[in-house]
Amino acid sequence: MVLLTPALRALKRTYPESDLTLLLRPRVADLMQTHPYVDACIVDNKTEGRYQSLANLVRQIRRKIFDLAVVLHPTSFRNALLPFLARVPMRVGTNVSGRGMLLTLSCEDNTNIHEVHRYLRVLQLLNIDAAPSFLEFWHTDADRQFIEGVLCAEDVSPDDRIIAVNLGTTWATKRWDLANFADVIQQITHLAPAIKIVLTGSSSEQELAKALPDSLSVINLVGKTDILQLGALLERCEVCLTSDSGPMHIAAAVGTATVALFGPTSPVRHQPYGTGHTVIEKPVSCRPCYKQSCHRQDAPDLCMKEISSAEVVKALEIKLRQKSCAV
Repeated sequence: MVLLTPALRALKRTYPESDLTLLLRPRVADLMQTHPYVDACIVDNKTEGRYQSLANLVRQIRRKIFDLAVVLHPTSFRNALLPFLARVPMRVGTNVSGRGMLLTLSCEDNTNIHEVHRYLRVLQLLNIDAAPSFLEFWHTDADRQFIEGVLCAEDVSPDDRIIAVNLGTTWATKRWDLANFADVIQQITHLAPAIKIVLTGSSSEQELAKALPDSLSVINLVGKTDILQLGALLERCEVCLTSDSGPMHIAAAVGTATVALFGPTSPVRHQPYGTGHTVIEKPVSCRPCYKQSCHRQDAPDLCMKEISSAEVVKALEIKLRQKSCAV
């Protein structure tokens, strides 16, 4: 959803009087509460079963009488089928897996470019040539005030420097070993004792935080923020250490530098968007594989295990020095 921002912004600016409705899944619906370019949402719950939910969505879309459907999901056949069955007169998207027959205008997909540009290519079918200059995130001053209150309760003053460490990610294959995270935290604490280290993550990742040694000096906020409050927290940080994850993109969107660790996925497509970020990856022959479980028998998860804590510490040191000089 964060990487869609330039495309949604370009659509709304091209058609400023339009009613822009977004079809999305429940897990990202909260992000749209304060979104400046979206007028309404249709949430695809898929709770009634595959065919019944499809029929219900088709009826909802028909009732709204849309003029145009922009299918930004690059591969979903269902997302192209919905506006076709709902008789939306103009339907644009990528021609993948036979979807072209459901669309009135289509283009070939390109997986060798960043996802931001992948979405924007679809808009070229509408003669919209948008410059994807920046991402946005839609947290509010209330979210910022909440985070300042949480940090104050942890004895963090407004002048304290903070690093965010995001332990988790949706795929186990993208996850860096907890022992490495612990080593980095310990070294940074020794090198820069005045720096505060905050752990971030969703409630499902609380066990990761609990598995870290108790001796580490960290502020554990895993599972203690909603997604908009997480944006405010990452905005408050100078650097975010993370694997390829949603929080990585949120950090980039709020202007926080990242040190991003990449294994099974490609930075060409998924690296933090914008400038000032450091990507660490290793030339392992089988990557990028996009597998959610490693298929290597000789050295499982080698692409992530090859990343050393020493090089991550060095990258963080450089980021902190740059930030200190800028101030």
